[in-house]
Amino acid sequence: MKKIILSVVCLLVVGALTFNFVTADEKTSVGGYKVGDAVKDFTIVNTDGVTYDLSKNGGKATVVMFWSTQCPFVQPYTERINELAKNYTDQGIVFWGINSNKTEDAGSVASHKEEKGYPFPMLKDLNNVVADQFGAERTPEVYVIDNASMQVIYHGSIDDNKDASSVTATYLKNALDQFLAGNAITTAETKSFGCTIKR
Repeated sequence: MKKIILSVVCLLVVGALTFNFVTADEKTSVGGYKVGDAVKDFTIVNTDGVTYDLSKNGGKATVVMFWSTQCPFVQPYTERINELAKNYTDQGIVFWGINSNKTEDAGSVASHKEEKGYPFPMLKDLNNVVADQFGAERTPEVYVIDNASMQVIYHGSIDDNKDASSVTATYLKNALDQFLAGNAITTAETKSFGCTIKR
């Protein structure tokens, strides 16, 4: 009898462990875009009254940045992202900030854009539609899309440290430079870090 009980307990433990591993694997593979994937077009009618279509923005590439008005990992990037946008816009790179947090309303998103002086649109993603389409999980998290092919050519973080003085790798800048030069992007995927998107 003891052997039977022990066997049942072992089976239950093994079954529970297997279930947990399967669940974790499923979570990492559900939805979202990876480098090389074709992006489905999307449209956002924004709080500024303008309609933004990904495929019709006129750029060579689009930097889609999932952003936040409150995340302490986003705020230190204000100066860096503004500088990147100003330097690359004239070279045909379009920058879009997208706020998908259900905890941050359209009014706060608009006022945050004005306060930080972002030289690019800050779009409110109602009901997390675009974040779910991309599989975005954090702020800041960046996708670069080649507008000609509508493919993701870079995904991940802006650089390797929220503290500007400690940055050693400028991933987004490097990706844009290589794209504009017609070269392959050597580091096309990095791990994003920051706050989770509040769905």
